[in-house]
Amino acid sequence: MRTETGEARKSRPRGRSRWSALLVTLLVLLAALPTSAQEARPEEPVREATFEWDADVDVLFLSLGFREIIDSKIQEKLRRGLPTTIVLTATIYRGAGGEPLSTTAQTCKVTWHVWEEAYRVEVTRPGSSQVRWTTTIEGVLRRCAEVRRLLAGDRSQIPADVPLVATGKIQVNPISPEVLKKIQRWVMRPASTGTAAPGDALFSTFTGLFLQRVGDAEREVKFVTRITLPRVFHSREE
Repeated sequence: MRTETGEARKSRPRGRSRWSALLVTLLVLLAALPTSAQEARPEEPVREATFEWDADVDVLFLSLGFREIIDSKIQEKLRRGLPTTIVLTATIYRGAGGEPLSTTAQTCKVTWHVWEEAYRVEVTRPGSSQVRWTTTIEGVLRRCAEVRRLLAGDRSQIPADVPLVATGKIQVNPISPEVLKKIQRWVMRPASTGTAAPGDALFSTFTGLFLQRVGDAEREVKFVTRITLPRVFHSREE
């Protein structure tokens, strides 16, 4: 039996598995993208989140938690070994309103491996894909229901020194296999290290695909964050 801290492992998925993880992220990226900040703020509970500017590389990070979405029912499915995918999609706006500035996403695919007696957790974010192993549900929650410093934009997309707000949704098992297969055939290019923003080719090309029905999520929680002025840090000093 592996312990979570001693046996956590990292790998670089390649080939079809890498494409699948990337494409899941792209498919859900704009699933609920509104046309303005006003439309993006329904009567949803305000979720605490942190915005941070890395002054050394001029990129914005978003951090937030949503453990409540993995409720007792979903945890029981995980214990029974059923594959589960948790997806976060978010759109960044000025706190004062207006058009969206950037979008971001994270997917977390959890698979129980009988022979390993552990959960394989594949996390895909803008520009990266990593695999970790854990033997506990708590380990799954830390990796899949807490987002730490998720790349959310850069200076070319988001102005400095302005309060920001994020809106979005968290979904459990939201993707239709049929649509995913169609996207896999369509996309034949590697991942970008940036995030998608209105006006660039990636953003506009995928908009039409997101208008298709992608299947109902097993569970879905929409959110809006508190309007916050990002704090500034220097990654080279940490």
